[in-house]
Parts: sequence; C-alpha cells; structure tokens
Amino acid sequence: MKHTTLPVMLPGVLLIIAGLLIMPATNGEQLAFAESDSESTLKVSDKLKKNPLAMQIIAEMEAQKLRYKQLAEESVPKVIPTREQILIEENRKISEEMLQDDLESMKKEYLDFTPKNAFAKFVEKLNSSHHGIFWDQFDYLNAKVQLAIAAKKDVLENGGTFYEAQREYFKYASMPRLEMISYIQELNVKYGFADEDLQSNFDPNGKLPRFEEDKDAPCYGCENLESVDNSNSQSSGSEITEVNANAEIDPRAEIKYLQEKLSNLRQAFLKSENINEKKYLVDSLNDTVKKIQELTY
Repeated sequence: MKHTTLPVMLPGVLLIIAGLLIMPATNGEQLAFAESDSESTLKVSDKLKKNPLAMQIIAEMEAQKLRYKQLAEESVPKVIPTREQILIEENRKISEEMLQDDLESMKKEYLDFTPKNAFAKFVEKLNSSHHGIFWDQFDYLNAKVQLAIAAKKDVLENGGTFYEAQREYFKYASMPRLEMISYIQELNVKYGFADEDLQSNFDPNGKLPRFEEDKDAPCYGCENLESVDNSNSQSSGSEITEVNANAEIDPRAEIKYLQEKLSNLRQAFLKSENINEKKYLVDSLNDTVKKIQELTY
C-alpha cells in the first residue's frame, strides 16, 4: 500500500519543497520578469540557472500565467465592425444631420404659426387698450397646458397607460366655466373695464340674481337702497326686531370668500416654477370651484 501511494504524493511534495527552495532564492537580484501581450520573458540569476528543477517550475508558472491572460482576453471578444456596418453608421450620422437641418428649417418656416405668434397676430388687430387682458388670458391658459403636458409625460415615463396619461392631461389643462367667468371678471376689474363693486353683483355664473318681486331687487350702482313701499320704511321706535337663532350663513358671503381664494390661487400658480407645487395649486383651484358650484346650484 505504501509503495502504491508514494508516486501520487510525490508531485505535491516536490512542489512544496521546490517552493520552499525557490522563495528564498528568488529575490530582486536573482529573478526578474518582463511581459508583453504575446510572450513572457524570464530573467534569472546564474545561481538559479544551475537548478534545473527550479527553472522547470518557474517556466511552468510563467506558461500558466500567460495562458490565463490569453483566456481572459478571449472571454471578451473584440467586435470588429464590417465594412457594411461602418457604411451604415456613416449614413446614420448623415441622416441625423439632415433631419436636424430639416427640423430647423421647419421651425423657421412655421414660426408664425406657433400658438404665441398666431395669437399675437390676432391681438394686433384689436384696440391696444385691450391687449393686456387678452395676453393675461393666454399666459394663464398656456401655463395650464404646459403643466398638463409635463403631467402626461410623467405618467408615460412611469409606466402608465395612454388613457391614464390623457386623463392626467385633461385634469390640469381644463378650465371649468365657473373659473373662466371668475377670471374674466377679475381681469375686467384689473384693466379698468368694470367696477369692482358693480361686478360683485353678478353671481359665479356671470348672471344677475333674479327676484320674484321688484321691491326685493337691489338698485345696482346706487349707494343707498330705497324701499319701494314707503309705508314699510316707517317703523315705531319701540319696535323690537326679532332675530332668528336658526338663521343660516349668507351663502353669498361664503361665495365671495371662495372667489377671493380662487384669485389668490391663480396668482400663486402663475408665479410658481415648481411642477409639483403647480399641480397642488390646480387641485386646490378645482376643489374651490366645486365648493362654489355647490353653493350656487
């Protein structure tokens, strides 16, 4: 048994011994290596050259090292483009340059038909005193549309469906009729086309309130209201006025407060440059419009 196992153990023992012998001998003065991409040059001292076993082991180590390096390089093959691929890439670059030139040319050709320039042509035909009110309307609607485009793009980039993206677009681009009327009233006052007190007589739908009896209708534009029935204006000094404890809050006062809130939200929306903040402001605008509608109908 001992004689049969000895040949198997011998190579391992020899390697260990050779290593122990070589390590002290292979210092900087006795052993040196020089490598290239294709071969490995070994420089050893004269002392090591006299040791055949050491030289054989060192040569085998260098051969293994070179083979490992070659295998590592072969594992990442170098892709050499063919002549056809090079031609396709050159044509692609040329096509890209031509496309950019065409786009620039198209921009110049249709510059007058962009939304802002087309609207400017329309405004130029109007009296100059009306330009401000029209441009304010354009800027507000354009800001909502740009926000809607960004919101739609955000949905698509995050894996949303086209239907979800369209729904998000309409959510931020739309302008309810009630909000539109409120904004027009505000602009009319801003540019001096309407008196603020007189404008306040209109309801959120842009209509004057209706009364079943003429005596209940206010005198619009009058500072003092006079009763139609003079007899009702005379009262005894000792008369006690009864107050209904269950009287509800005047909805007109609450509507006025909500309309002022709408105006403040619009101003904040136009000033903001943060998309998330603008979304929040539009949501608040829509909620305020719904509250006004509930009080109106």
